[in-house]
Amino acid sequence: MNQFIIFLTLNPIFLISLLLAIFLILYALCTRDPRRAHLPPKVPGWPLIHQTFLQQTDNTPPLLQKWGKEYGEVFRTRAGSTDFVWLNSKEAVKELFDRRSAVYSSRQPMPMAFGCATGGKRITFAPYGKQWRASRQIFHKVLTPKMAADYSVIQLFESKQLSVDLLDSPQDFYMHNRRYAASVIMQVTYGWRIPKWDCPEIHRIFEVLGRFVQCRKPGQWLVDVYPSLAKNPIFNLISAWQSVGKKFHDLDDATWMTFWNQMKQKIVLGTAPHCFGKILQQSYEKQGLSESQAAWICGGLIEAGSETTSATLNNCIYMMLSNPACILAAQSELDAVVGLNRTPTFEDEKNLPLIRGIIKETMRMRPINKFGNNHFNVEDDWYKGFFIPKGSIVMANWWGIHYDEKYYYEPDRFLPERWRDYEYSAAQAAALGDGTKRDHLSYGGGRRICAGMHVAEKSLFINVARLLWGFDVGHARDEMGREVKLDFSTKSLQKGSSSVTRPFRCSIKPRSTEREAILREEWARAKEEGISFEHITWSV
Repeated sequence: MNQFIIFLTLNPIFLISLLLAIFLILYALCTRDPRRAHLPPKVPGWPLIHQTFLQQTDNTPPLLQKWGKEYGEVFRTRAGSTDFVWLNSKEAVKELFDRRSAVYSSRQPMPMAFGCATGGKRITFAPYGKQWRASRQIFHKVLTPKMAADYSVIQLFESKQLSVDLLDSPQDFYMHNRRYAASVIMQVTYGWRIPKWDCPEIHRIFEVLGRFVQCRKPGQWLVDVYPSLAKNPIFNLISAWQSVGKKFHDLDDATWMTFWNQMKQKIVLGTAPHCFGKILQQSYEKQGLSESQAAWICGGLIEAGSETTSATLNNCIYMMLSNPACILAAQSELDAVVGLNRTPTFEDEKNLPLIRGIIKETMRMRPINKFGNNHFNVEDDWYKGFFIPKGSIVMANWWGIHYDEKYYYEPDRFLPERWRDYEYSAAQAAALGDGTKRDHLSYGGGRRICAGMHVAEKSLFINVARLLWGFDVGHARDEMGREVKLDFSTKSLQKGSSSVTRPFRCSIKPRSTEREAILREEWARAKEEGISFEHITWSV
């Protein structure tokens, strides 16, 4: 014993370490919440860091599917000091996100993504509160089912250009789809269209989207994993997060304010088109918004409507190639309903269940990101005997649920026919009282459900219907005439957090010279007639 005391005396660092360890053990014992004994089962991880760097794994969907099968309806991971609670059933998502939305409608503190990089103005990252509700109310007014129907003239016009673009340069279909989506949402927001992909405006938009993805990826920034670090002077001295965030904000703000100021100048000159941005410029102060906040609301519309729609259209083509028989079946359906002498319209949708099925199956197999839908609970809660502590990041595990045999037979196969007798749109399905009957969860849930899903559904329908009416879609062939094989696993997705298929080759050819002539004639007539926005009544 005396020797041990002498050892401690001669080794002060060891003594301090020992006392610190004893203190931490006693502190943990005294402050431990007994309810944490009832936390959901935890996925084993590294000591101390747990799954903090899970998000740096590029291909997470297989891992999330595996965990969903192994750990059941609710399980837990941990990043830093934060619990991630994963909901692995439609029932759990319905109960927590929808029925308990007062508790599960916020976002976790994100000093980098929300505070620094966006100046607190990007609604996607905003916590539930007055600012979020005010912005969300504006989004809802712009994106109602009625407004979505009003926008159909824009979508149909742009889809007619898309068809001719595919006739002229089918190898560039990937970018044609991106141009379509960006042009639709720019017309809704600021009243001007994007007639070609290679233009300064569209490059600026996709540069913003690139920075947005860097901010959104969970775990990308240590300060968003440990928010308290934002106030740590030592961390701020050695980390570049603030300078990077300020650079992101300044670049994005410059883009959104440029578009906003262009509209302001057109209003002064009396040349401003009838659009949402014009109406918001005349009323943002009444909404209690600053000019910068209003410009970012317009920017948020552009962000939401650009990459997600085009990514889904490209994902759709890719996944159809995994089951070419579904293309032939859908074409037979189109020929029976639409015929050979006209192209599909929005009125045909109710009679084209296979086209609807192709879209639903794409959304199921390729939800828009690789992680799921994240909410943040503001109160301690319980679900089926599991304790969910306040301040948890609660994730809807899309990749586990969408590939669960309990809900979908042969979930690894692209089978649009599974939806042949399914009568609900995505919005109607989300509102069903029985969560198990919902088609997919890709639009989220609760108070933070995607406000633009009505517009997105219409864009997806008209373009998939027109594509398969006018074109044969198949695998590309190499110089020897051999079919170019594609990998239909999630390894085919681009790097980053979004579920965006890498650019790929395929064959897109007109089904007949008669159909090609109809598509070209439609576009020529559409260009001559133009688009009228006067029937659209924006109210903010």
